[in-house]
Amino acid sequence: MVRVSKGKNAKYVPAKQSNTMTYVLGGIAVLVVIVVVIGGVLLISKKEGTPADQAQASIDKATPAFVLGKADAPTKLTFFEDPYCPACGNLERQYGEQLTKAVEDGKLQIKFFLVSFLNRQSPSGDYSDRAAGGLLAIAKSSLPEEQKQKAWMGAHTAMYANQPAEGQGDKTNAEIATTLGDGAKAKGVELPADVTAAISEGKYTVESAQNAGAASQLMQDLNATGTPTVVNNGEKLTLSGDWLTPLLQ
Repeated sequence: MVRVSKGKNAKYVPAKQSNTMTYVLGGIAVLVVIVVVIGGVLLISKKEGTPADQAQASIDKATPAFVLGKADAPTKLTFFEDPYCPACGNLERQYGEQLTKAVEDGKLQIKFFLVSFLNRQSPSGDYSDRAAGGLLAIAKSSLPEEQKQKAWMGAHTAMYANQPAEGQGDKTNAEIATTLGDGAKAKGVELPADVTAAISEGKYTVESAQNAGAASQLMQDLNATGTPTVVNNGEKLTLSGDWLTPLLQ
């Protein structure tokens, strides 16, 4: 019998794997890839949250025109309004008293974002920005916070109570100052002379226009198409029927 030498120079030839083993290894590799992909998707989803979470996160990062109410209020709403918008005026007239009471009772906090979609509909071409500028003057005032809250609340109510007719009515800056001042006074706050002057001079009109642009972009990010838009926990609310009472319970 001839023996085959297996010396140290002999070449190692690995045994061929069976087809079954190849399939098993391939299957394991596919499963590993699937697990990694699913794990990555779940991790991304967990970080980003639901669409409502993402919407609320965008709102939280933005700077509102004013925050009405206490930070520890159990219910928080976000309002997008245009001072010249008739539907916004109707919302204030219909629900304003209930909203005001909830804020005063510490049950509700509202973030207001003011836009100016309807500027061009006003005879002056910039009523929305000028009215919002008046409210901004109050927000920027040196009034103590409690008085500022009351003044802004009263001014906001008066602005819509005396809202010009869309496409027809308008107000001068001096008229806006009188309207907002009367509204603040109805809540027991006399606007300081420098605030009244700032409104009459239109001091914050340009800044309000810039704020309106940022608020409009935020609305686009939220897929909100018009005013008024009201958001609760990242969800846009349907403003029909008794939508507010359940939120305040």
